[in-house]
Order: sequence, then structure tokens, then C-alpha cells
Amino acid sequence: MFPIKTFVSERRATNLLAQVRWRNGVSYPRCRAESVIRYDSYRVFQRYLCKNCDRTFKVALS
Repeated sequence: MFPIKTFVSERRATNLLAQVRWRNGVSYPRCRAESVIRYDSYRVFQRYLCKNCDRTFKVALS
């Protein structure tokens, strides 16, 4: 369990989610490709671009 102070900001919560979700490196969940690059950012979310299918995604998929 994580202490509540870990989630004091959206940015810190997003960074923690990224570390938990991709502890072995970033991969695109839809096509499972590991060939992704940092693309842009949307608010506090880092966006990534899948080089396999040319789709963008962020840590918290909605």
C-alpha cells in the first residue's frame, strides 16, 4: 500500500502509475509493441507514440 502523501498531486500520482505499469519499459497496451517514443504532453500526462501503429497514448488510458 502507498502512503496517501504519494497522491498529493496529479503529476506524482501519474508518475507512480507509470512506474508500476511499465517497470520493464514502456509498451503500447493495444498492440503490445515496445517500440514507443516520448511524443508530447497533455496537461500533466506524458504522451507516447507507438512506432508500430502510429497511435498516441498516455499513462492513464481512458
